Amino acid sequence: MRVHLCALAFAAMSSSVLAADLLPLRQGIYVPLSRACRGAPNSDIVNYWGGKSSIGVAQAECTVSKMSKKGNVYTLHDSCKDIQSGDLIEGGPTVVTVKSPTSFAMSGVTYRYCGTKVQF
Repeated sequence: MRVHLCALAFAAMSSSVLAADLLPLRQGIYVPLSRACRGAPNSDIVNYWGGKSSIGVAQAECTVSKMSKKGNVYTLHDSCKDIQSGDLIEGGPTVVTVKSPTSFAMSGVTYRYCGTKVQF
């Protein structure tokens, strides 16, 4: 019995290592630095959910297919789909500059962490 429990614990630990986040950011919702978290419109909200997920907009789910890193600058090649229709969303590489675990810059905008749920 003890051997089986150790094997299960090792397997769980190994799978969590395999599922490590690609970006050194807290998982959750981000808004532009100048925007309040509470009441931010969907057009300003982006998200990061860890693992192989990419930075997504409020209505999209994105997965990283390829990534390169130079210092704190990450270039992500991802595929995204609309979460309502399931349609693919076209896009090019996304360049993300990680400033801290709760802040990053992308497309000329600096974003800050707001938690794991949208605040109305």
